Amino acid sequence: SKILLRVSQAIIILTIILYIIYFALSVFRFAGHLDHVIDDLKRPIRGQFFPTIFISLIIIGIGITRALDGFLCFEDLKIILNGIFWTGTAGILILGFILVPTMLTGSEIDLEHGVFAWYIPPVSHLQIAVLGFLIIGKYHIGTVLGELIGLISFFSLGIGFFMFIFLGAIVLHRYAYSDLPGEKLAPTFVIGLAPTSVLVIALVRMIHAFKIGSILGIDFVTMVPLVKVVTISLWGFSLWWFVITLVIILHYVKNRSHPFFFTWWAYTFPLGAFAISAGSLHHLIGSNFFKYTLIMITGLLLVVWILTSALTIRMIIRGNAFHSD
Repeated sequence: SKILLRVSQAIIILTIILYIIYFALSVFRFAGHLDHVIDDLKRPIRGQFFPTIFISLIIIGIGITRALDGFLCFEDLKIILNGIFWTGTAGILILGFILVPTMLTGSEIDLEHGVFAWYIPPVSHLQIAVLGFLIIGKYHIGTVLGELIGLISFFSLGIGFFMFIFLGAIVLHRYAYSDLPGEKLAPTFVIGLAPTSVLVIALVRMIHAFKIGSILGIDFVTMVPLVKVVTISLWGFSLWWFVITLVIILHYVKNRSHPFFFTWWAYTFPLGAFAISAGSLHHLIGSNFFKYTLIMITGLLLVVWILTSALTIRMIIRGNAFHSD
């Protein structure tokens, strides 16, 4: 409806404004406190959050295609989305080449450092493919640039998928053979939803691009049945992990504690990706099961977002935010 479109346009514009402010503050911190930035990059948990800068940029690009298509002229939108894709891709790849070797060579990394924040680099690479396939289908089918973006998108799918598998094994080993992380890191468990959910979204976007034209000579007709089987299977893992997450969070609430920290924002992106993946499968498969799941998870996400926003504002007003650790 027009009302929902206007609301989504207002939200994406607000998101862009907030992102510009946050990015500017990050640049100032980088310029004025480079030693602290490098120290944070070397930390086994805090460093994993750096790719969120470029994940957010990619998500803004995806949001622009959905909410501002028609609001901006075709050529302006094309320039903006291409700029976002290449900037986000460069940032994600560079940080990947920094963070992974740091994890492998760091002598101070212990078993307890393995938490689901380690999934953030894999998810960041998967996001490249989502926006890549989207702009191929919109602007670059049958072009040399489209072939290049297609290659990068497929490469990113491979990198993100295998990083998810390898790092996931490490993280689950830590959860099985050590105590659960402290209460502050409890919300990061839900990040386990993100990789398979984003994979589903990327593969569905790939199919939509194939409907418009060939990419790298791959035939659309032969791809659809396989992609349907793979996406349903991947989404099944997301659903299973959603239930496991509820059990783990209930364990924290019942047996330990679950006070508010800024890490509660970790609930929002994975739930959003899970909801969108359900909507993507509804359009691909046509089953109402995914439609009703989309409605349910979106409602839960709205509640979580409102609650987390209110608690964040209260923490800032009380002066309890922005401590050093």
